[in-house]
Amino acid sequence: MGFIQRIKAKLEKGHQRTVTARKNILLAVLFRGLGVLIGFAYFPLSIEYLGAAKFGIFLTLTSIMDWFAELDIGIANGLRNRLGESIADGDNEGGRSYVSTAYFAVGSIFSGIAIIFIPVCFLLPWVDWLNIEEAGLQGEVAILAMLIFAAFAINFVSAMIYQIFYALQRTAIVDFYQLITKGAFLLIIILLMFFTEDSLLLFGGAKTLTFAFVPLLVGLFYFRRSFRIWRPSWQYVRRDYFKSLFSLGVQFFIIKIAMVIIHQTNNILIAGVVAPAEVTKYEAAYKYLSIFLMLFVILTNQLWVASLEAYKKGEMEWMKKTVWTVIKIWMGTVLLSVVMIAISPYVFGLWLPDEVDIPILLTVAVAVSIALTNWVNLFNLVLNGTGKIRVQMYAWILASLLNIPLSIFFAKNLGWGTIGIVLGTVCSMIPLIILSPIQVRKILLLRDKGIWSK
Repeated sequence: MGFIQRIKAKLEKGHQRTVTARKNILLAVLFRGLGVLIGFAYFPLSIEYLGAAKFGIFLTLTSIMDWFAELDIGIANGLRNRLGESIADGDNEGGRSYVSTAYFAVGSIFSGIAIIFIPVCFLLPWVDWLNIEEAGLQGEVAILAMLIFAAFAINFVSAMIYQIFYALQRTAIVDFYQLITKGAFLLIIILLMFFTEDSLLLFGGAKTLTFAFVPLLVGLFYFRRSFRIWRPSWQYVRRDYFKSLFSLGVQFFIIKIAMVIIHQTNNILIAGVVAPAEVTKYEAAYKYLSIFLMLFVILTNQLWVASLEAYKKGEMEWMKKTVWTVIKIWMGTVLLSVVMIAISPYVFGLWLPDEVDIPILLTVAVAVSIALTNWVNLFNLVLNGTGKIRVQMYAWILASLLNIPLSIFFAKNLGWGTIGIVLGTVCSMIPLIILSPIQVRKILLLRDKGIWSK
């Protein structure tokens, strides 16, 4: 047997669900890995084109817009679960109703918000919020905010197509199209550097163009072909299906809002409490260490629906084995992060412009934050798949209430700056670090009673 045949036989060995997960994970690692390389390429190019301060402003603006991206009230995640159940039951008509209802609901929400928010962009005090010192940027930043928000609105509706791939456990295809998006953005940045002067508007336009329209084209393509049976249609919109999506969706919505407060406010806090240029340093450290975060995003996306299917069929042994495998991978990523921290000064020296100097303590703090986030995600992917997310929701709410006060106290009162803001995030997640593993253990041992079963 040749080498390729042996690899193929290894991949196809075991439970069919495991085989599907294994193939998708390997492809996703390939696509995500290429995406990380593209991200490493366009990050220093972006700093060179805009400068550290302007690039920090752009990163902070996108963080603010992430808040609006959560206003689907969790319908996207609800669709992933409900469509996954419909596919498992062979109910294509029910699946089409869920898809149609989800598209209608999200489209209605973002259309209404866009009508209100886009004109308001020109009235908001961006200079004060973002701690902008350069004169004349108010109008440019307002237009950029409008462009970014419009892109988020288009993307959130069009990216619903990716939930169908997730429900089918074909997560690698989503990673492929996200790779295409990043590649297109890199190409446009290179063209901007050759043919234009530094411009927040042109840079933001390039980002919004690729971010918004790639998933739109993907949806148009697949709904005309292999996803025709789930193509959205007015006649398949069901009010009672919205309630079904919303029943899980409202809890996912609360969790996502809490996650935004914890993970997406760092840029805003750094810009406001420290300086916009410091956002660039934080994002550089985060992007560098995102290599081992990437592994867990891949696992989360693939195993969410797989856990739902296994739990629905009562295959607890498969779930136990999978959780233990992911724990071992988590341990490996922690060791990888130690190595990455040790060599980080040399990597940053080669990768980033001289004006971006990243302290080693900031790298350590970001690595700890990512490792603990991965630990929480490890167990939450099981909870999300089974739909038992009540305890997780309460823990996220508590963490979100702690995050901003702790971050400001560490950064401002103790004078720890950006590092203090990252440590505030770490401390706020302690409830999740403790409670999520406890609940998963109870579920796997069939001992989840009371609130642990909700």
